Amino acid sequence: MASRWFPTGTDDGKEWRLDIVSLLAVIGESSMESHSQAQVLDITSSWTCMLPRIIPAPQALLKPSRPTRMPQLPSAVVGIHNGTTVPTLNYFPNIIHPIDEDRKPLSFVVYEITHKSDAFAPPQHSATDSKTPKEASSTTSVDLGVLENGPFPTPLRRRETVREKIQRTLTTTEPRPHIPTQTYSPLNILAVASCLLTIGLLIWAFLIPDGTACLALGTISLASSIVGYASWWSPVLTKRVFTAKVPAGDVAIRTREGAFILVKCNENVARELYTGTEECDYYVKPRAYRFLVGLGTFLLMVSVVLLGNCGFTMQAAIGVSYICLNGLFWGTSLLKKDKFWNLSAYEFKDITPEDAKNAHRDSDDMSDRFEGKASFTRTMCEGCGTHG
Repeated sequence: MASRWFPTGTDDGKEWRLDIVSLLAVIGESSMESHSQAQVLDITSSWTCMLPRIIPAPQALLKPSRPTRMPQLPSAVVGIHNGTTVPTLNYFPNIIHPIDEDRKPLSFVVYEITHKSDAFAPPQHSATDSKTPKEASSTTSVDLGVLENGPFPTPLRRRETVREKIQRTLTTTEPRPHIPTQTYSPLNILAVASCLLTIGLLIWAFLIPDGTACLALGTISLASSIVGYASWWSPVLTKRVFTAKVPAGDVAIRTREGAFILVKCNENVARELYTGTEECDYYVKPRAYRFLVGLGTFLLMVSVVLLGNCGFTMQAAIGVSYICLNGLFWGTSLLKKDKFWNLSAYEFKDITPEDAKNAHRDSDDMSDRFEGKASFTRTMCEGCGTHG
């Protein structure tokens, strides 16, 4: 009998076997980590993370702890008028003007960022604050006391101290600025598509019938839903709580390569995007998170065992599905971050003057006091001239 180079058929013994398909469920962590934000995936920032489905490398979600802040990039961020200095650039400003890509060394750009609406604006003064001094004193005299037991007023309300005002402001229940995900984010679309794919695989396994495949798909889908819910979070920004007059919030950013970015904005925008803290607000408490992660880990181990005992047909179908999902997740990692996050609350535009757009290039102008050479000093001087 002639020897065969490759196995044929799907029978037991020396024929094709796909027991290794269980490994496909946990391979591909690098594709998932590309959406990681300090150990929390971008996909968990949307409600679609709770959809029951198969996802590559679900163990990437099984972390013992969750980050409290969004990822940051090292750079010098300085308030031009107020002198505030921050050693890192927050996550969302890097989406508006990326400093880790397409930013030439010694280049100089100017951006103007404003709010499109007053949704993130700090609380305004009450109507009584706009009254004339005469009206205010009249109102105060009525509010502070009434005549009782003679001509001397008895105070009904004393003046609020500065400390009490600060305490009342810090304990306010007003919502903080929130950056949502795009409704039709590629990750949201991929989550819905993978959920439909999982439903199709379950129907196929039921019709064959393959009870082991049904159990495997059910447990791994349940594990992804549980861990997704445990990691569900929302990014919130720092909000100004006082309405006192402050200097302009213009910010200058210097990258390690010597590129400069000047941002013209008010203090509200500067506090939200640059000098404030971008925090991760989780919907599940830490103790419940640890319990859910433990439960998800158990279900994942059970599903891996079941996947290795499915029939050949379902092993092939599930294996091809994981290969396709790995490729799709890798493909979405190549997209720009503005496809995932909704920054419609801000309006931003490049207002770099024409004479400053080529600060990173050598010049043939003989009148140039820097001999036409691009340098850190020349870029700084052009930036100072632009800002005035």
